[in-house]
Amino acid sequence: MAIHSTYQTPAQLTAEALTDTRVKTRAGILERWRQHRAERERRVIVQWLRRTANRAHDTGPIRRRRGALLHYRVAAVRTELLEIAAMLERTHTPNPACITTLHQLLANGCGSPLYNPDIHVSELRETLDHIRSGL
Repeated sequence: MAIHSTYQTPAQLTAEALTDTRVKTRAGILERWRQHRAERERRVIVQWLRRTANRAHDTGPIRRRRGALLHYRVAAVRTELLEIAAMLERTHTPNPACITTLHQLLANGCGSPLYNPDIHVSELRETLDHIRSGL
């Protein structure tokens, strides 16, 4: 009659603890990396919003002519852009859909009302209101 011990040996405990710790550590590293990446992306978009808002009153005619940005539209929504930048700067967990929409608004030259004169200005205001409500 063999008696099986219900208690684990120290070697079994150590191996199990190491495996558990490694899994938790790797998950922790990945989570911290994702948070750092999201934080960096948020800061970049805040800087991008402020830079775009400040370009509304660019007086250099050559710089204005070479850029695709519609300065009169940016000037019309400058305060909203700065307000969204401040809201995004204070938010630590922004809505990912809002971040995607902001990125498309600032980067997509063909489909953005900031760059395409064929898109009506009301689309720009509607997009900014949607972003503001999501933040």
